Amino acid sequence: ITLVDISATPNNRVVDNDLVSLLSKYCSVPLTVGGGIKSVEDVRQIIRSGADKICINKQFIDNPILITEIAKKFGDQCVVLSIDCKKEKDGTYQVYTQSGNKPTGLSPEQAAMRAQNLGAGEILLNSIDRDGSRLGYDINLVKLVVHSVGIPVIVCGGVGIFSHFSDGIIKGGASAVAAANIFHHI
Repeated sequence: ITLVDISATPNNRVVDNDLVSLLSKYCSVPLTVGGGIKSVEDVRQIIRSGADKICINKQFIDNPILITEIAKKFGDQCVVLSIDCKKEKDGTYQVYTQSGNKPTGLSPEQAAMRAQNLGAGEILLNSIDRDGSRLGYDINLVKLVVHSVGIPVIVCGGVGIFSHFSDGIIKGGASAVAAANIFHHI
């Protein structure tokens, strides 16, 4: 299970550790938590609250060495890099931060390779264009990232029917699949 507090960074706070503690008591599978993480100490508190892994997005751009510091302290299996992508008018993809509002100038492949080199153990790949659309994963995007790195890629953004899950793995080559909306609207 991945819990990302998307309002934490814009509100200049870290995900609520009391919430992480509560969720971890009832969660019998690995719990990944993200939102507002800016330091190794933030990670320490989240892990102490019961999370197994952390998810980083904006700090990958603002403070990339943080990925390496976290990986050295807690192991690369603890670090999930969240990459949010949009398809540009010319058909290429670009990585964005700040809820899809700030372009980074990086292609998803560049971001994924950089994350792997810095010590991330997994990639959480989201298509901003497909998120909430129910059109299925952007398989071309998934393939680009999967083929550029040797670490697991979890794909999200776009699931509308359950067969989209198998498409992400079989057609896209993702290591795992994720979704949210489909579970809210069954």
